[in-house]
Amino acid sequence: MSFNSNKCNFCSTDKGTVTTAIAEAEVAEDIKSPLNYSSGTRFKNFSTANTWTVRGLKSLTAATTCIESVPFKHQDSSTWCMVLTRDSDGLYLSFLLKESPTEMLLRASVRADEILRTGEKREVYPSTWYNLDEGENTEMLPVRKTETAGEGDDEDEITLQCEVCIQCIEQDELPVVNTTEVKADVVRGLYEMLLKEVHTDFELHAGDTVLKAHRALLSVRSPYFADMLQPDTKEAQEGFALVSDVKPEVLKQVLLYMYTGVAPALKDMSWDLLKAADKYQLRHLKRQCEAHIASCLNVENAAETAANASVFSCDMLWDRAVLFIKRNLSEVMCTPGWTEAGATHPEAIQRINELME
Repeated sequence: MSFNSNKCNFCSTDKGTVTTAIAEAEVAEDIKSPLNYSSGTRFKNFSTANTWTVRGLKSLTAATTCIESVPFKHQDSSTWCMVLTRDSDGLYLSFLLKESPTEMLLRASVRADEILRTGEKREVYPSTWYNLDEGENTEMLPVRKTETAGEGDDEDEITLQCEVCIQCIEQDELPVVNTTEVKADVVRGLYEMLLKEVHTDFELHAGDTVLKAHRALLSVRSPYFADMLQPDTKEAQEGFALVSDVKPEVLKQVLLYMYTGVAPALKDMSWDLLKAADKYQLRHLKRQCEAHIASCLNVENAAETAANASVFSCDMLWDRAVLFIKRNLSEVMCTPGWTEAGATHPEAIQRINELME
């Protein structure tokens, strides 16, 4: 097995004491020792959670388009509220900094989940950092789409659970305990196991490429491999699996991610990695790919991005792509990407058209 030489950065932070460390992995021969930068300063994340239930959504009139929750206090004395906005597209959520204890910009991370009737949570506002002045709102993100909002008894109310996290700096006179280097050692050890094929007991055959790995690690990291490697399966008994739908170079990145937590070439093959992450049920890798693709949205690729997001059940990426298309509808519809997406993914384009009405 041979891996291309790329660099991947490993970063880890603990709540409470934060020590910055950089571990560079040469994906070929050696992983360099971590470069540790530490000082007597502590960063503490203080979080406040709040739950808000809104009933009677179907009775909202056109004049009532914006609803604020009861304000709630954060530990740093700032005051916040959630804001639901309704328009023809559905429900949107944002956060309002009602009062700030200082005159300076306040840096905060906000996130929210919808609590479903089953008790399960559905992320509707991914954790995002903002710099806000008193009286400012965060970005509005869609919570429910028009085709589902307001239909049926279950849709007449919504329960949202939010978290506001503010990072504070404290001076620390005690020595900083560096756990990052210990974690980097573990990552280096796993990487060496993969690179040098130490006690490998399973093979992945992709075309002419054979990648050797460890059953235990594959099973722990991926539910897909956990099922495949049950004792009575054909693959477990033969000691190898044929991989025909993932390119060898993509499969190498998947293995690197499972061993080190980093896919060095994510930016270069984000869609291929997203599809592989979806197949192997690597939730965090799939989310990383979604975030990178969302950051690269433009008029030319918005339609294809939305279509693929629909196919691979990427809710966050779908919402971002649809919002982008809505804001740039005329330009997007004039691109070859829109025509091609309509030909290859007509159902997704139909969904988009319905949302634009």
